[in-house]
Amino acid sequence: MSENWAEPTQSPLALDGWLEFNRRKWRLEPMRVRLSESGKQLPALAVVLYLDQRGRIVHPPLNPYLPVSFSPTPTRLTPRLHRQWLRVSGLLAEEFQKRGVRNAVSLPPEVVDVREWQWRGFLAEVRYTLLTDLPHPMDQADNDVRRQASRAREAGYRCGRAQASDSEAIVACLADTGARQGFSYQLTPADLQLGVELMGPDCFRVYACRDPNGEVVSVRIILSAPGACAIDWVVATGRGALNSGATQYLLTRVLDDLAGDGVREFDFEGANLPAVSAAKATWGAKLVPFYSLRQLTSRSLAAIGVNAWRRRRERPK
Repeated sequence: MSENWAEPTQSPLALDGWLEFNRRKWRLEPMRVRLSESGKQLPALAVVLYLDQRGRIVHPPLNPYLPVSFSPTPTRLTPRLHRQWLRVSGLLAEEFQKRGVRNAVSLPPEVVDVREWQWRGFLAEVRYTLLTDLPHPMDQADNDVRRQASRAREAGYRCGRAQASDSEAIVACLADTGARQGFSYQLTPADLQLGVELMGPDCFRVYACRDPNGEVVSVRIILSAPGACAIDWVVATGRGALNSGATQYLLTRVLDDLAGDGVREFDFEGANLPAVSAAKATWGAKLVPFYSLRQLTSRSLAAIGVNAWRRRRERPK
């Protein structure tokens, strides 16, 4: 196993700038790992892991997934591909077991087989996100989405890339949304500037929608990489603009901008809370499962119980 192996970027979550952002922001050590059987180049598995000070694997806050890339031998035979995946994913599961895992770790939707972790005693929880091809077919969205976007446009709302001078207003919008929904993004103006500095404005894309008075009322921060799926990383709309159509208008403009830059897929990044899922489903994207892995300990079992209680409270009545 080589921890310094590099391969063509498959995800914005594998960009050097994103790894460095997580290192500085969350004080975690990113590590690129390549796993293959002894003496063989292929099949191989590449993954980015984050380690805490005790060397345990940690899923950083606000990270959608840990990026994973599978490179099989040149074959189209399904049984052979399955066997190769099991062998190299087993090596990664052993890495998880050896180092220990501090919290729940999410793998990207393309990882559909997590049996090697289950066979080693990890709990695999199914989670969901929504994916759509770009350009996004707006005729698949609910009529209300198009109506709301048109309403905001006709009322004089303006959408586009944010400027560095907008950082304070953007963070204020994030804070308003977090307070309304009972959480915190833990992002500061300096964090936004750091993201753009490390990744560049085309990979760390900050968009804002302004009301007719020029105030920032809706925000989306997108993680993108050339040839990869763009990820809807952070989303917020001020409470005063919730019924204005700003949210729908901004996302319409974001999807158009990404498609114009050659991005071919968009990940809405999560559809696991009833209200959030309902809002995102109106766009007509495809519901896709992904897996979240936990190493079973007394602490993780307690976390599972708390999460189950929260989900029960959040269920529609």
